Amino acid sequence: MSTNAISPRERHLATVSLTRGTQFFWTVVVATTEMIVIAACAYAAFLAYSAVAYGVVFFRADYALASVGVAAVYVALCIADNQYDLLGPQWNEHSCSRGVAALALSFVALLTFAYLANSLQGYSRGTFLAQWLSTLLAQVAVRAGLWQVVDRVRWQEQWHRESMVVLVMPGALGVGHVRARLAARYEHILRWYDFPSVSEGDAEGAALEQQLSAIRQECRALPIDAVLILFGSDNMQVVSHAVETLSELPVRIQLLPIELAELMRRSRIGTYGHLRVLELFCGPCSLRDRFLKRAFDVAGALVLLMTLWPLFVVVAALIRLESRGPALFRQTRLGFNNQPIQVLKFRSMHCMDDARTGFRQAVRDDPRVTRVGRVLRRTNIDELPQLLNVLRGEMSLVGPRPHALAHNQMFADQIRRMFRRHNVKPGMTGWAQVNGLRGETDTFEKMQQRIEHDLYYVDNWSFFFDLKILVRTAFSKRARINAY
Repeated sequence: MSTNAISPRERHLATVSLTRGTQFFWTVVVATTEMIVIAACAYAAFLAYSAVAYGVVFFRADYALASVGVAAVYVALCIADNQYDLLGPQWNEHSCSRGVAALALSFVALLTFAYLANSLQGYSRGTFLAQWLSTLLAQVAVRAGLWQVVDRVRWQEQWHRESMVVLVMPGALGVGHVRARLAARYEHILRWYDFPSVSEGDAEGAALEQQLSAIRQECRALPIDAVLILFGSDNMQVVSHAVETLSELPVRIQLLPIELAELMRRSRIGTYGHLRVLELFCGPCSLRDRFLKRAFDVAGALVLLMTLWPLFVVVAALIRLESRGPALFRQTRLGFNNQPIQVLKFRSMHCMDDARTGFRQAVRDDPRVTRVGRVLRRTNIDELPQLLNVLRGEMSLVGPRPHALAHNQMFADQIRRMFRRHNVKPGMTGWAQVNGLRGETDTFEKMQQRIEHDLYYVDNWSFFFDLKILVRTAFSKRARINAY
Protein backbone atom coordinates (compact mmCIF):
# COMPACT_ATOMS: atom_id res chain seq x y z
CA MET A 1 0.00 0.00 0.00
CA SER A 2 1.40 3.40 -1.00
CA THR A 3 0.36 6.82 0.26
CA ASN A 4 0.88 10.40 -0.81
CA ALA A 5 1.12 12.68 2.22
CA ILE A 6 0.89 16.45 2.42
CA SER A 7 3.71 18.60 3.70
CA PRO A 8 3.49 20.82 6.81
CA ARG A 9 3.43 23.84 4.46
CA GLU A 10 0.37 22.44 2.62
CA ARG A 11 -1.39 21.84 5.92
CA HIS A 12 -0.57 25.40 6.96
CA LEU A 13 -2.05 26.75 3.71
CA ALA A 14 -5.20 24.69 4.30
CA THR A 15 -5.52 26.23 7.76
CA VAL A 16 -4.98 29.75 6.39
CA SER A 17 -7.69 29.20 3.79
CA LEU A 18 -10.11 28.42 6.59
CA THR A 19 -9.46 31.81 8.17
CA ARG A 20 -10.02 33.70 4.90
CA GLY A 21 -13.47 32.26 4.21
CA THR A 22 -15.57 29.15 4.51
CA GLN A 23 -18.41 27.57 2.60
CA PHE A 24 -20.78 28.63 5.39
CA PHE A 25 -19.67 32.24 5.02
CA TRP A 26 -20.32 32.30 1.27
CA THR A 27 -23.62 30.47 1.75
CA VAL A 28 -24.76 33.26 4.07
CA VAL A 29 -23.60 35.85 1.53
CA VAL A 30 -25.53 34.17 -1.30
CA ALA A 31 -28.74 33.68 0.70
CA THR A 32 -28.67 37.20 2.16
CA THR A 33 -28.00 38.79 -1.23
CA GLU A 34 -30.88 36.94 -2.87
CA MET A 35 -33.26 37.79 -0.04
CA ILE A 36 -32.41 41.50 -0.17
CA VAL A 37 -32.67 41.67 -3.97
CA ILE A 38 -36.01 39.84 -4.14
CA ALA A 39 -37.55 41.92 -1.32
CA ALA A 40 -36.31 45.17 -2.88
CA CYS A 41 -37.50 44.23 -6.38
CA ALA A 42 -40.92 43.14 -5.12
CA TYR A 43 -41.49 46.44 -3.32
CA ALA A 44 -40.00 48.47 -6.19
CA ALA A 45 -42.45 46.75 -8.55
CA PHE A 46 -45.32 47.83 -6.30
CA LEU A 47 -44.09 51.43 -6.35
CA ALA A 48 -43.57 51.41 -10.12
CA TYR A 49 -47.00 49.91 -10.78
CA SER A 50 -48.64 52.45 -8.47
CA ALA A 51 -46.92 55.31 -10.30
CA VAL A 52 -47.98 54.02 -13.72
CA ALA A 53 -51.51 52.87 -12.89
CA TYR A 54 -52.57 55.50 -10.35
CA GLY A 55 -50.11 58.34 -10.92
CA VAL A 56 -49.02 58.37 -7.28
CA VAL A 57 -46.25 56.75 -5.25
CA PHE A 58 -46.99 56.04 -1.61
CA PHE A 59 -45.63 53.83 1.15
CA ARG A 60 -47.69 50.78 2.16
CA ALA A 61 -46.54 48.78 5.18
CA ASP A 62 -48.56 45.73 4.12
CA TYR A 63 -46.84 45.59 0.73
CA ALA A 64 -43.46 46.03 2.39
CA LEU A 65 -44.21 43.11 4.71
CA ALA A 66 -45.46 41.03 1.78
CA SER A 67 -42.24 41.74 -0.14
CA VAL A 68 -40.08 40.72 2.80
CA GLY A 69 -42.29 37.68 3.38
CA VAL A 70 -41.92 36.47 -0.21
CA ALA A 71 -38.15 36.86 0.01
CA ALA A 72 -38.00 35.02 3.37
CA VAL A 73 -40.15 32.14 2.11
CA TYR A 74 -38.02 31.93 -1.02
CA VAL A 75 -34.79 31.62 0.99
CA ALA A 76 -36.42 29.08 3.32
CA LEU A 77 -37.49 26.95 0.33
CA CYS A 78 -34.00 27.15 -1.15
CA ILE A 79 -32.51 26.01 2.16
CA ALA A 80 -35.00 23.14 2.38
CA ASP A 81 -34.14 22.13 -1.20
CA ASN A 82 -30.40 22.24 -0.39
CA GLN A 83 -29.85 24.86 -3.08
CA TYR A 84 -27.31 26.71 -0.96
CA ASP A 85 -24.98 23.73 -0.74
CA LEU A 86 -22.39 25.41 -2.93
CA LEU A 87 -20.65 22.10 -3.63
CA GLY A 88 -23.82 20.13 -4.37
CA PRO A 89 -25.67 19.42 -7.64
CA GLN A 90 -28.66 21.62 -6.76
CA TRP A 91 -26.38 24.67 -6.92
CA ASN A 92 -23.92 23.57 -9.60
CA GLU A 93 -26.23 21.83 -12.08
CA HIS A 94 -29.86 22.85 -11.48
CA SER A 95 -29.45 26.27 -9.90
CA CYS A 96 -31.64 28.31 -12.26
CA SER A 97 -34.57 25.91 -12.61
CA ARG A 98 -34.78 25.13 -8.90
CA GLY A 99 -34.46 28.80 -7.98
CA VAL A 100 -37.32 29.77 -10.29
CA ALA A 101 -39.46 26.96 -8.86
CA ALA A 102 -38.76 28.17 -5.31
CA LEU A 103 -39.71 31.73 -6.28
CA ALA A 104 -42.98 30.57 -7.84
CA LEU A 105 -43.83 28.57 -4.72
CA SER A 106 -43.08 31.57 -2.52
CA PHE A 107 -45.66 33.65 -4.42
CA VAL A 108 -48.15 30.79 -4.15
CA ALA A 109 -47.51 30.79 -0.41
CA LEU A 110 -48.08 34.56 -0.29
CA LEU A 111 -51.44 34.26 -2.06
CA THR A 112 -52.47 31.37 0.17
CA PHE A 113 -51.63 33.29 3.33
CA ALA A 114 -53.41 36.42 2.05
CA TYR A 115 -56.51 34.37 1.24
CA LEU A 116 -56.56 32.69 4.65
CA ALA A 117 -56.05 36.08 6.33
CA ASN A 118 -58.88 37.54 4.22
CA SER A 119 -56.63 40.36 3.00
CA LEU A 120 -56.76 39.83 -0.77
CA GLN A 121 -59.12 42.78 -1.29
CA GLY A 122 -56.31 45.33 -1.16
CA TYR A 123 -53.86 43.30 -3.22
CA SER A 124 -54.15 44.29 -6.89
CA ARG A 125 -53.63 41.75 -9.64
CA GLY A 126 -51.50 44.22 -11.57
CA THR A 127 -49.17 44.60 -8.62
CA PHE A 128 -48.93 40.83 -8.25
CA LEU A 129 -47.94 40.37 -11.91
CA ALA A 130 -45.46 43.25 -11.74
CA GLN A 131 -43.87 41.78 -8.61
CA TRP A 132 -43.71 38.30 -10.10
CA LEU A 133 -42.05 39.43 -13.34
CA SER A 134 -39.58 41.80 -11.68
CA THR A 135 -38.48 39.29 -9.03
CA LEU A 136 -38.23 36.52 -11.63
CA LEU A 137 -35.87 38.55 -13.80
CA ALA A 138 -33.90 39.70 -10.76
CA GLN A 139 -33.62 36.19 -9.34
CA VAL A 140 -32.31 34.71 -12.60
CA ALA A 141 -29.81 37.55 -13.09
CA VAL A 142 -28.59 37.63 -9.49
CA ARG A 143 -28.23 33.86 -9.20
CA ALA A 144 -26.28 33.71 -12.46
CA GLY A 145 -23.97 36.43 -11.16
CA LEU A 146 -23.58 34.79 -7.75
CA TRP A 147 -22.82 31.45 -9.41
CA GLN A 148 -19.93 33.10 -11.27
CA VAL A 149 -18.68 34.79 -8.10
CA VAL A 150 -18.79 31.59 -6.04
CA ASP A 151 -17.07 29.62 -8.79
CA ARG A 152 -14.28 32.18 -9.04
CA VAL A 153 -13.88 32.41 -5.28
CA ARG A 154 -13.64 28.66 -4.99
CA TRP A 155 -11.00 28.19 -7.68
CA GLN A 156 -8.97 31.14 -6.39
CA GLU A 157 -8.82 29.30 -3.06
CA GLN A 158 -10.45 32.12 -1.13
CA TRP A 159 -12.40 29.58 0.87
CA HIS A 160 -11.73 26.17 2.34
CA ARG A 161 -11.92 23.62 -0.44
CA GLU A 162 -13.34 20.20 0.27
CA SER A 163 -10.57 17.87 1.43
CA MET A 164 -10.65 14.17 0.65
CA VAL A 165 -8.82 10.89 0.96
CA VAL A 166 -8.72 8.57 -2.07
CA LEU A 167 -8.57 4.78 -1.81
CA VAL A 168 -7.81 2.66 -4.90
CA MET A 169 -9.18 -0.81 -4.26
CA PRO A 170 -7.53 -4.04 -5.48
CA GLY A 171 -8.45 -4.81 -9.09
CA ALA A 172 -9.13 -1.17 -10.06
CA LEU A 173 -7.30 -0.47 -13.32
CA GLY A 174 -6.91 2.65 -15.39
CA VAL A 175 -7.30 5.20 -12.59
CA GLY A 176 -4.94 7.64 -14.27
CA HIS A 177 -7.69 9.63 -15.99
CA VAL A 178 -9.56 10.00 -12.67
CA ARG A 179 -6.41 11.26 -11.01
CA ALA A 180 -5.84 13.70 -13.86
CA ARG A 181 -9.40 15.06 -13.54
CA LEU A 182 -9.02 15.55 -9.81
CA ALA A 183 -5.71 17.34 -10.38
CA ALA A 184 -7.26 19.56 -13.09
CA ARG A 185 -10.00 20.66 -10.67
CA TYR A 186 -7.43 21.35 -7.91
CA GLU A 187 -9.22 19.02 -5.52
CA HIS A 188 -7.62 19.02 -2.07
CA ILE A 189 -6.44 15.41 -1.73
CA LEU A 190 -4.72 14.80 1.60
CA ARG A 191 -3.93 11.10 1.06
CA TRP A 192 -3.91 8.70 -1.87
CA TYR A 193 -3.82 5.00 -0.98
CA ASP A 194 -3.13 2.32 -3.60
CA PHE A 195 -3.99 -1.18 -2.40
CA PRO A 196 -2.09 -4.10 -3.93
CA SER A 197 -4.07 -7.03 -5.35
CA VAL A 198 -5.17 -9.53 -2.72
CA SER A 199 -6.59 -13.02 -2.84
CA GLU A 200 -9.18 -14.76 -0.74
CA GLY A 201 -6.68 -16.20 1.72
CA ASP A 202 -6.85 -15.56 5.45
CA ALA A 203 -3.40 -13.97 5.59
CA GLU A 204 -4.25 -11.44 2.87
CA GLY A 205 -7.63 -10.75 4.46
CA ALA A 206 -5.99 -10.07 7.81
CA ALA A 207 -3.45 -7.78 6.16
CA LEU A 208 -6.26 -5.82 4.43
CA GLU A 209 -8.12 -5.49 7.73
CA GLN A 210 -4.98 -4.15 9.36
CA GLN A 211 -4.44 -1.64 6.54
CA LEU A 212 -8.03 -0.39 6.68
CA SER A 213 -7.84 0.01 10.45
CA ALA A 214 -4.64 2.03 10.10
CA ILE A 215 -6.24 4.24 7.43
CA ARG A 216 -9.30 4.79 9.60
CA GLN A 217 -7.14 5.82 12.51
CA GLU A 218 -5.07 8.17 10.37
CA CYS A 219 -8.16 9.74 8.82
CA ARG A 220 -9.54 10.62 12.24
CA ALA A 221 -6.60 13.02 12.67
CA LEU A 222 -7.00 14.62 9.22
CA PRO A 223 -9.33 17.55 8.41
CA ILE A 224 -11.17 15.65 5.65
CA ASP A 225 -14.71 15.96 4.33
CA ALA A 226 -14.97 12.82 2.18
CA VAL A 227 -13.41 9.47 1.35
CA LEU A 228 -13.45 8.55 -2.35
CA ILE A 229 -13.15 4.83 -3.12
CA LEU A 230 -12.15 3.82 -6.66
CA PHE A 231 -12.86 0.21 -7.54
CA GLY A 232 -13.28 -2.21 -10.43
CA SER A 233 -15.66 -5.04 -11.08
CA ASP A 234 -13.57 -7.54 -9.06
CA ASN A 235 -13.34 -7.92 -5.29
CA MET A 236 -16.68 -6.33 -4.46
CA GLN A 237 -16.49 -8.01 -1.08
CA VAL A 238 -13.31 -6.04 -0.35
CA VAL A 239 -15.06 -2.79 -1.35
CA SER A 240 -18.02 -3.61 0.86
CA HIS A 241 -15.73 -4.36 3.77
CA ALA A 242 -13.80 -1.10 3.23
CA VAL A 243 -17.03 0.88 3.25
CA GLU A 244 -18.16 -0.78 6.45
CA THR A 245 -14.82 -0.07 8.15
CA LEU A 246 -14.56 3.56 7.03
CA SER A 247 -18.22 4.32 7.72
CA GLU A 248 -17.23 4.89 11.34
CA LEU A 249 -15.65 8.17 10.21
CA PRO A 250 -17.90 11.28 10.34
CA VAL A 251 -17.35 12.01 6.62
CA ARG A 252 -19.06 11.20 3.32
CA ILE A 253 -18.11 7.89 1.72
CA GLN A 254 -18.17 8.17 -2.08
CA LEU A 255 -17.89 5.27 -4.53
CA LEU A 256 -16.72 5.47 -8.15
CA PRO A 257 -16.66 2.29 -10.29
CA ILE A 258 -13.79 2.89 -12.73
CA GLU A 259 -15.36 0.98 -15.64
CA LEU A 260 -18.49 3.13 -15.38
CA ALA A 261 -16.72 6.48 -14.84
CA GLU A 262 -17.81 7.84 -18.22
CA LEU A 263 -21.40 6.71 -17.70
CA MET A 264 -21.41 8.15 -14.18
CA ARG A 265 -20.61 11.57 -15.67
CA ARG A 266 -24.08 11.70 -17.23
CA SER A 267 -26.03 9.83 -14.59
CA ARG A 268 -28.05 10.57 -11.49
CA ILE A 269 -29.48 8.62 -8.60
CA GLY A 270 -33.10 7.73 -9.30
CA THR A 271 -35.73 5.42 -7.84
CA TYR A 272 -37.73 2.48 -9.11
CA GLY A 273 -40.41 1.75 -6.54
CA HIS A 274 -38.49 1.59 -3.27
CA LEU A 275 -35.15 0.81 -4.96
CA ARG A 276 -32.35 3.27 -5.55
CA VAL A 277 -30.97 2.96 -9.07
CA LEU A 278 -28.31 4.60 -11.23
CA GLU A 279 -30.19 6.51 -13.91
CA LEU A 280 -28.54 7.63 -17.14
CA PHE A 281 -29.62 10.93 -18.64
CA CYS A 282 -31.53 10.67 -21.91
CA GLY A 283 -32.91 14.17 -22.34
CA PRO A 284 -36.27 14.99 -20.74
CA CYS A 285 -36.97 11.59 -19.14
CA SER A 286 -39.28 12.42 -16.25
CA LEU A 287 -42.99 13.05 -16.73
CA ARG A 288 -42.52 16.64 -15.53
CA ASP A 289 -39.71 17.32 -18.01
CA ARG A 290 -41.57 15.76 -20.95
CA PHE A 291 -44.72 17.73 -20.13
CA LEU A 292 -42.75 20.99 -19.77
CA LYS A 293 -40.90 20.54 -23.05
CA ARG A 294 -44.02 19.50 -24.98
CA ALA A 295 -46.11 22.33 -23.55
CA PHE A 296 -43.42 24.84 -24.49
CA ASP A 297 -43.17 23.35 -28.00
CA VAL A 298 -46.91 23.55 -28.62
CA ALA A 299 -47.24 27.07 -27.19
CA GLY A 300 -44.22 28.35 -29.07
CA ALA A 301 -45.25 26.77 -32.37
CA LEU A 302 -48.80 28.14 -32.13
CA VAL A 303 -47.61 31.66 -31.32
CA LEU A 304 -45.10 31.65 -34.18
CA LEU A 305 -47.59 30.22 -36.68
CA MET A 306 -50.25 32.80 -35.78
CA THR A 307 -47.67 35.59 -35.96
CA LEU A 308 -45.85 34.54 -39.11
CA TRP A 309 -48.67 33.25 -41.33
CA PRO A 310 -48.51 36.35 -43.59
CA LEU A 311 -44.82 35.62 -44.17
CA PHE A 312 -45.72 32.02 -45.08
CA VAL A 313 -48.13 33.27 -47.77
CA VAL A 314 -45.59 35.71 -49.24
CA VAL A 315 -42.76 33.15 -49.28
CA ALA A 316 -44.94 30.48 -50.90
CA ALA A 317 -46.00 32.94 -53.62
CA LEU A 318 -42.40 33.99 -54.34
CA ILE A 319 -41.28 30.37 -54.63
CA ARG A 320 -44.06 29.51 -57.08
CA LEU A 321 -43.40 32.64 -59.15
CA GLU A 322 -39.67 31.97 -59.55
CA SER A 323 -39.67 28.26 -60.40
CA ARG A 324 -42.03 25.41 -61.15
CA GLY A 325 -42.92 23.00 -58.37
CA PRO A 326 -44.58 22.98 -54.97
CA ALA A 327 -43.79 25.60 -52.34
CA LEU A 328 -43.23 22.96 -49.66
CA PHE A 329 -40.60 20.25 -49.81
CA ARG A 330 -41.00 16.99 -47.87
CA GLN A 331 -38.01 14.84 -47.02
CA THR A 332 -37.86 11.60 -45.04
CA ARG A 333 -35.58 11.83 -42.04
CA LEU A 334 -35.12 9.96 -38.79
CA GLY A 335 -36.89 11.26 -35.71
CA PHE A 336 -37.26 10.09 -32.12
CA ASN A 337 -36.17 6.46 -31.61
CA ASN A 338 -35.01 6.24 -35.26
CA GLN A 339 -38.60 6.48 -36.52
CA PRO A 340 -38.90 8.00 -40.04
CA ILE A 341 -40.73 11.34 -40.27
CA GLN A 342 -41.62 13.66 -43.13
CA VAL A 343 -39.79 16.93 -42.46
CA LEU A 344 -41.31 20.04 -44.08
CA LYS A 345 -39.31 22.90 -45.60
CA PHE A 346 -39.90 25.70 -48.03
CA ARG A 347 -38.48 24.56 -51.36
CA SER A 348 -35.22 26.42 -52.00
CA MET A 349 -33.90 24.47 -55.02
CA HIS A 350 -34.93 23.84 -58.60
CA CYS A 351 -34.76 20.06 -58.02
CA MET A 352 -35.87 17.97 -55.04
CA ASP A 353 -33.45 15.17 -54.12
CA ASP A 354 -34.93 12.19 -52.36
CA ALA A 355 -33.59 11.37 -48.91
CA ARG A 356 -32.75 7.76 -49.87
CA THR A 357 -31.23 8.03 -53.37
CA GLY A 358 -29.32 10.75 -55.12
CA PHE A 359 -28.90 12.82 -51.95
CA ARG A 360 -26.31 15.58 -52.21
CA GLN A 361 -25.75 18.27 -49.60
CA ALA A 362 -26.00 21.91 -50.56
CA VAL A 363 -22.61 23.57 -51.01
CA ARG A 364 -21.56 27.20 -51.27
CA ASP A 365 -22.82 28.77 -54.53
CA ASP A 366 -24.80 25.61 -55.29
CA PRO A 367 -26.40 26.05 -58.76
CA ARG A 368 -29.48 24.13 -57.62
CA VAL A 369 -30.43 26.88 -55.13
CA THR A 370 -32.86 29.48 -56.46
CA ARG A 371 -32.49 33.22 -55.88
CA VAL A 372 -35.39 33.18 -53.40
CA GLY A 373 -34.05 29.98 -51.88
CA ARG A 374 -30.68 31.55 -51.20
CA VAL A 375 -32.32 34.23 -49.07
CA LEU A 376 -34.52 31.67 -47.33
CA ARG A 377 -31.56 29.46 -46.43
CA ARG A 378 -29.40 32.30 -45.14
CA THR A 379 -32.19 33.57 -42.89
CA ASN A 380 -33.43 30.10 -41.83
CA ILE A 381 -36.90 30.99 -43.12
CA ASP A 382 -36.91 27.76 -45.17
CA GLU A 383 -37.10 25.83 -41.85
CA LEU A 384 -40.26 27.57 -40.57
CA PRO A 385 -42.75 24.98 -41.97
CA GLN A 386 -41.27 22.56 -39.44
CA LEU A 387 -43.44 24.34 -36.89
CA LEU A 388 -46.13 22.01 -38.25
CA ASN A 389 -43.87 19.05 -37.48
CA VAL A 390 -43.55 20.43 -33.95
CA LEU A 391 -47.33 20.64 -33.55
CA ARG A 392 -47.69 17.07 -34.79
CA GLY A 393 -45.25 15.92 -32.11
CA GLU A 394 -42.62 14.74 -34.60
CA MET A 395 -40.12 17.47 -33.78
CA SER A 396 -39.28 19.94 -31.04
CA LEU A 397 -38.28 23.59 -31.17
CA VAL A 398 -34.86 22.59 -29.84
CA GLY A 399 -33.03 19.33 -30.43
CA PRO A 400 -30.46 17.72 -32.73
CA ARG A 401 -31.12 18.68 -36.35
CA PRO A 402 -32.47 15.68 -38.32
CA HIS A 403 -30.15 14.33 -41.02
CA ALA A 404 -31.21 12.88 -44.35
CA LEU A 405 -31.27 9.08 -44.38
CA ALA A 406 -28.40 8.83 -46.86
CA HIS A 407 -26.39 11.19 -44.69
CA ASN A 408 -26.91 8.99 -41.63
CA GLN A 409 -25.89 5.87 -43.54
CA MET A 410 -22.76 7.63 -44.78
CA PHE A 411 -21.33 8.05 -41.26
CA ALA A 412 -23.14 5.32 -39.28
CA ASP A 413 -20.18 2.91 -39.38
CA GLN A 414 -17.60 5.61 -38.69
CA ILE A 415 -18.99 7.44 -35.66
CA ARG A 416 -19.81 5.43 -32.58
CA ARG A 417 -22.99 6.36 -30.67
CA MET A 418 -24.21 8.42 -33.61
CA PHE A 419 -27.80 7.23 -33.33
CA ARG A 420 -27.98 8.07 -29.62
CA ARG A 421 -28.78 11.60 -30.78
CA HIS A 422 -32.23 10.19 -31.65
CA ASN A 423 -32.98 9.57 -27.97
CA VAL A 424 -34.75 12.94 -28.11
CA LYS A 425 -36.94 14.49 -30.77
CA PRO A 426 -35.08 16.34 -33.53
CA GLY A 427 -35.27 20.09 -33.34
CA MET A 428 -35.65 23.11 -35.57
CA THR A 429 -32.45 24.41 -34.00
CA GLY A 430 -29.88 22.78 -31.77
CA TRP A 431 -26.69 23.12 -29.74
CA ALA A 432 -24.51 22.21 -32.73
CA GLN A 433 -26.14 24.82 -34.95
CA VAL A 434 -25.70 27.74 -32.52
CA ASN A 435 -22.02 26.77 -32.22
CA GLY A 436 -21.47 27.18 -35.96
CA LEU A 437 -21.65 23.47 -36.83
CA ARG A 438 -24.29 23.62 -39.52
CA GLY A 439 -24.17 23.40 -43.29
CA GLU A 440 -22.04 21.02 -45.32
CA THR A 441 -20.29 18.17 -43.47
CA ASP A 442 -17.81 17.17 -46.17
CA THR A 443 -15.26 15.74 -43.71
CA PHE A 444 -15.38 13.18 -40.94
CA GLU A 445 -14.14 15.76 -38.42
CA LYS A 446 -17.02 18.16 -39.13
CA MET A 447 -19.63 15.45 -38.64
CA GLN A 448 -17.94 14.16 -35.51
CA GLN A 449 -17.97 17.65 -33.95
CA ARG A 450 -21.65 18.02 -34.75
CA ILE A 451 -22.48 14.63 -33.19
CA GLU A 452 -20.47 15.46 -30.06
CA HIS A 453 -22.45 18.68 -29.59
CA ASP A 454 -25.73 16.84 -30.17
CA LEU A 455 -24.85 14.21 -27.56
CA TYR A 456 -23.83 16.95 -25.13
CA TYR A 457 -27.33 18.38 -25.54
CA VAL A 458 -28.94 14.97 -24.95
CA ASP A 459 -26.89 14.36 -21.81
CA ASN A 460 -27.28 17.86 -20.36
CA TRP A 461 -30.82 18.76 -21.34
CA SER A 462 -32.73 21.24 -19.23
CA PHE A 463 -35.56 23.67 -19.91
CA PHE A 464 -33.21 26.62 -19.44
CA PHE A 465 -30.70 25.02 -21.82
CA ASP A 466 -33.46 25.05 -24.46
CA LEU A 467 -34.15 28.73 -23.76
CA LYS A 468 -30.44 29.52 -24.08
CA ILE A 469 -30.27 27.80 -27.47
CA LEU A 470 -33.36 29.65 -28.73
CA VAL A 471 -31.92 33.01 -27.67
CA ARG A 472 -28.61 32.24 -29.36
CA THR A 473 -30.44 31.10 -32.48
CA ALA A 474 -32.12 34.47 -32.72
CA PHE A 475 -29.21 36.76 -31.82
CA SER A 476 -25.90 34.92 -32.27
CA LYS A 477 -23.93 35.35 -35.50
CA ARG A 478 -22.49 31.85 -35.11
CA ALA A 479 -25.97 30.39 -35.57
CA ARG A 480 -25.91 31.62 -39.19
CA ILE A 481 -22.42 30.44 -40.11
CA ASN A 482 -22.34 28.17 -43.19
CA ALA A 483 -25.98 28.94 -44.02
CA TYR A 484 -26.09 28.62 -47.78
